[in-house]
Amino acid sequence: MCLAGKAFKNRIIALYDRHTGENLEEQVFGRFWMNFLYGTVFGRLLTRLLLKRRCISRIYGFFQNRRRSVRKIPGFIRLNNLNTEEIAKGLTDFTCFNDFFIRTLKAGSRPVDMAAERLVSPADCRLQACAVERDTLVPVKGRPCTLAQLLGDSALAEQYCGGNCLIFRLAPSDYHRFCYIDNGVQGPVRSLGAALDSVNPLVLAARVPVFAENHRHLCILETENFGAVQHLDVGAMLVGRVHQHKPSGGPCRKGEEKGYFLFGGSTIVLVFKQGIIALDEDISSRSAQGIEVIVRYGEGIGRRI
Repeated sequence: MCLAGKAFKNRIIALYDRHTGENLEEQVFGRFWMNFLYGTVFGRLLTRLLLKRRCISRIYGFFQNRRRSVRKIPGFIRLNNLNTEEIAKGLTDFTCFNDFFIRTLKAGSRPVDMAAERLVSPADCRLQACAVERDTLVPVKGRPCTLAQLLGDSALAEQYCGGNCLIFRLAPSDYHRFCYIDNGVQGPVRSLGAALDSVNPLVLAARVPVFAENHRHLCILETENFGAVQHLDVGAMLVGRVHQHKPSGGPCRKGEEKGYFLFGGSTIVLVFKQGIIALDEDISSRSAQGIEVIVRYGEGIGRRI
């Protein structure tokens, strides 16, 4: 293995759990395969020519919808130490693995901070804030890309120069339903991009241009408290589908479910105009160090300026 491959293999992904105050090292899902697919020459070639194609993820998703896939559920629960007490359905009531993956939770499991000035997380995830310098997103770790590349519209991107970009990365173990961050109106959903690279943290740290190239759903949220917000739901390798409850748009309420991701890790990206939000100090300080912060669906993460 080359020197770059060794660095990829040994890379540590730092996390901060704001609920316990602990600094953690992420146990990367499928690390062996990520090391092979993105840390070796042959693996990168295989990924580029075959695995990042959407048909491969559709095929994989098909098998997660088959009845026999329920056999994977107990092992997935043990591997990820999931809290089964908060799951709405009984474990024997799921019809396939994807049915379990998009599980709903019992009422009250994810309380939403309803204070008007508070910005909330749209999902259970690892959050990192990213600077928008001129028209370029500049993450501490990861590959810079322009807003025009991300949004697929240079005129639209110009309106957000100097603003804030928040990257919410969902691991396979996370609850994969996501919500609206405020009351307002959602515009129609547009599809952008065609690739399906992994959003595994090793891949992001290796500066693969995931967000600018992956298949993603983009819509504008005209919110009551945070202005016009660009909301992107980014698909990833082995994510069979991203489901939107309102593909044509419509009124939305803070904490209302917006949609869900089927199997795989996924990412939500929110882009705010300049001078709109101030993040909580624990998130802003750790983002500056390239450390992601573990947050939950509906949890307060910042405020309106």
